[in-house]
Amino acid sequence: MVEVEFSIITVNYRSLDLVDKLLASLAEFPPPGKYETIVVDNSSEYESTDSLLEKHPDVKLLSMKENVGFGAGNNRAAEIASGRILVLINPDSVLREETVSKPAKYLDENPEVGILGLQVYTPDGMLEQTARGFPSASTGIFGRSTFLGKIAQQTRLGSSSIAKKNLLVDPDATEPYPVEWVAGTVMVIRRDCWDAVNGFDEDFFMYWEDADICYRALKAGFKTVYFPDARIYHIGGATTLKDPAPAIRMFHKSAYIYITKHISTGTSLLRGFAWCALNLRAWILSTQAAKKSRRQASG
Repeated sequence: MVEVEFSIITVNYRSLDLVDKLLASLAEFPPPGKYETIVVDNSSEYESTDSLLEKHPDVKLLSMKENVGFGAGNNRAAEIASGRILVLINPDSVLREETVSKPAKYLDENPEVGILGLQVYTPDGMLEQTARGFPSASTGIFGRSTFLGKIAQQTRLGSSSIAKKNLLVDPDATEPYPVEWVAGTVMVIRRDCWDAVNGFDEDFFMYWEDADICYRALKAGFKTVYFPDARIYHIGGATTLKDPAPAIRMFHKSAYIYITKHISTGTSLLRGFAWCALNLRAWILSTQAAKKSRRQASG
């Protein structure tokens, strides 16, 4: 029996049309060697998977009885995966070239590296900031995509911007370089690294599990590296566009879980301030998003 080299995993939530496009692109640009594709369906109550299996009969489908979340979905897939390298990729992504072989070769040549993040582009060719520094006070104060965050990224103290560590993708880089964590949009992970940290922490239903696993991988002796010589194209937020408010609340809830695990592990003023600030910000943003959704629905 030929050993499976790569296990390609995606977790679906009400987006089987996008999963179909991802699988079609994978079939057009398959990795070399033997690979398997595992789709975790977190929403079979709302969508039929029959047509997906008809189009892609070689796919292994895991149908969850309920939405178990992003991290838990990937964990369930990893439990049945047999590849020595796991490729976790969001369902709202597509390949436009063969994407796996170069990262796999790099991992084979650098056993101290456990996790790779690839280049991620929007469909119209904009490079996404998917390599970052571990959260700190500046992350909480400025964020990454807020108005204050953008000012902070342009405000310099000496040779660096205030929020530079929050945005570590170098658009001119051609060689891999170490970073602190990479977004879960696409992660290429050595199986021994995954096993060493027991996969994703399922306390994170969605969001921040990627930062957490990179943090724990570092503690276990594995580096995380940004790999600019392989790329995917990502729609971004496709499963939350119709109603972004729940995702906004979940993002802030997961941010607080991360803070309690890795930044402020006991009772403290910082922890209390973080809880208040995150809940207030989540309420403001989710309220704005809900109003916008209602306006669009009525318009």
